[in-house]
Amino acid sequence: MGTCLLMAVFTTVVPSLLVSAGLKRVGSSNVAIISSVGPIVTIFQAWYFLGEPFGWQQAIGTVLVVAGVLWVSKKTTQQTKPA
Repeated sequence: MGTCLLMAVFTTVVPSLLVSAGLKRVGSSNVAIISSVGPIVTIFQAWYFLGEPFGWQQAIGTVLVVAGVLWVSKKTTQQTKPA
């Protein structure tokens, strides 16, 4: 029971507090852009640490995520510029 409680705190509560602190510091749009890079980091870590294969499906997904992040960040910067 104690191990489950520790896992719950360190994998749920602590990350939530860190995201909240980051949200206050850099703003919601930046947090959204940064958090969307998570799947790419996860794919890399699975390949590097676990020896998972990196196939064409992962490559296409990575390109789509990066393209989406660039598109959203470009759109928000254009909206924030004064006319």
